[in-house]
Amino acid sequence: MGLPEKLTVPTPFGDIAVHLRGRSPDEAPGLVLLHANPGDHRDFDEIVPALTPDWAIAAIDWPGYGASTVRDPELITIDALVEVTVRVVDVLSRYGFGAFTVIGNSAGGYAAVRLAERAPDRVRGLVLVQPAGFAPRNMLTRTFFRIVASPVVARRFVVPNARMYLGPLDRGGVRAIFDRARAIPGDPIRLAVYRSLWRSFDDPRFDLPTGGPLLPGVPVQVVWGRNDPSNPWLMNRRGVAAALPHAEVKVISTRHEPFAEAPGLFLETVRDFLTARAGMRP
Repeated sequence: MGLPEKLTVPTPFGDIAVHLRGRSPDEAPGLVLLHANPGDHRDFDEIVPALTPDWAIAAIDWPGYGASTVRDPELITIDALVEVTVRVVDVLSRYGFGAFTVIGNSAGGYAAVRLAERAPDRVRGLVLVQPAGFAPRNMLTRTFFRIVASPVVARRFVVPNARMYLGPLDRGGVRAIFDRARAIPGDPIRLAVYRSLWRSFDDPRFDLPTGGPLLPGVPVQVVWGRNDPSNPWLMNRRGVAAALPHAEVKVISTRHEPFAEAPGLFLETVRDFLTARAGMRP
C-alpha cells in the first residue's frame, strides 16, 4: 500500500496537515518543506514537480494555514513552529522517513535551524531561503515587530507587504501566493496567527546569532534574494556569517520567495547542494 497524499498530525497547537508527494521514503531521500508567514505548502508548487522524481517530499502547513487547524492562535509563536516540526518529523519516521533535507523559507527557515539543533542526526542538510532570525535585534526592529502585530496595523499591513516582497505578479507562482495573502485580513483566525507570529519575533530566542556558531555538523546552504525589501540581505549578512560561518551562501536576483518567483533559477542554485544531500544515507 502506498503512502497517503496527506497526513494529519495532532499537536497541542492544532491538527497539522502534511502533504506527501514524490517517491516512497523507502526508496528515496526525504525532503521537508517549511513555508513562510503567511503561506502554506502550495507556496512551493512551482518546484515540487521537478523534485518529485528524486525525493520523498513532506510539505507542512503551519497551524491555522492551509489545511491545518489551530486551537488557539495566541499560542502560535515562532518556537511553536519548531515544536510542530519536531512532532511531524517523529510521525514521518513511522512512514519510512529516515534522515532528511529541509528547505525552509522565512519563518520556516528559523524553524529548520532549530529543528537541526534538536535532531542533528535526522537532518542531512538545510536550504535556508530568506530565513528569519538573522537580522539585528535592536529597539528599531523590536518596535517594528510589536507594531505589525497590533490588530489594526496587521490587517492593513499583510497585503501590501506581501505585494512588496513577492514582486511582479506575472512571475512563476507569485500571483497564487499573493491571492492567498489577500484573503488573510478577512479571516480572523489566520489574521490572529499572522499577528501572533510577528509578536513572537520580539522574543530574545529569535536572535540566532547570539548563540554563536550554530550547526557545525550540518551542511547548510543559504539562498537570499537580493531584491527583497522586507528582509534585505544587507541587514542579515553579518548575522548569517556569525551564526553559520560554514554555510554556502548564494545571493540571487529575486525577492522573498525565489522558488515561486524564479523556480528555474532557484533549482539551478540549489541543485548541487541537494544532489550531494540526496547521495547521503542515514
